[in-house]
Amino acid sequence: MRSDQHAASSPTYQVGEQLRRTRLHLNQSLEDVTNQTRISRANLRAIEDSSYSQLPAHAYAKGLIRIYANHLGLDGETLAQQFSQERYCQENRLHSHRETEQSVHTLEPNKMAEQARISSAMAAICLFACIVISFAGFCLYYKWNPLSYLTDKALVITHSVSSNYHPADPTTSGLQTQNRLSLQAVFYKDCQVQVVLDGQPATSHAYMKGATIQWEAHHSMQLDFFGANCAELQSNGTLLPPLVFHQGRATLRLPLPVHGP
Repeated sequence: MRSDQHAASSPTYQVGEQLRRTRLHLNQSLEDVTNQTRISRANLRAIEDSSYSQLPAHAYAKGLIRIYANHLGLDGETLAQQFSQERYCQENRLHSHRETEQSVHTLEPNKMAEQARISSAMAAICLFACIVISFAGFCLYYKWNPLSYLTDKALVITHSVSSNYHPADPTTSGLQTQNRLSLQAVFYKDCQVQVVLDGQPATSHAYMKGATIQWEAHHSMQLDFFGANCAELQSNGTLLPPLVFHQGRATLRLPLPVHGP
């Protein structure tokens, strides 16, 4: 028994492991120890596993260690003191670990702020994506082309500058000549128009209902309208008669042909 006690009391193992090894060497089960010492099975398991947080108050736990060790033929007082040191060291390690974690969280406010900024940026990106998707859905549903709308507005602004010409105004007399051809269209409905000015390559534009456009040329212009009765036309301030459409297309050439008497 003394040799067993010496082997079991080796400082290589914690108290719980020494008690487990000695119990198994003596071929005793936890139920055997519980029946003979009145120590509950849960407390015996916590002692052998060094689960200090599952044990009762420190003074009472030391008494359990002393009873358990003496039952196995070990030095109960010595193992009880060793158990106190082990429990104290573990509690100190846990306390130090908690303080370290608290200090790390306290010293990293910038990291927390950065995470908040990332969250705000993601929210802004999601909001922008929702706006873009909603706008695209609106354009598809109403078949509205914003690029065509902006082009029409730009043409109106450009032609409004040229329409300010007056021969008696020296500030505009250098911009225009009195003999230029001018055609203004006010669209009643959406219409596709192909335009040829002064023999230049044809350009095609889609105009929406309510748009007002003015074209100007030096010598000649030809416009093909694809849509019956889609616009009111004025040439140099003179209202033109409605165009004659054939198979959904009408062609207007300026200057108008001069018919004899």
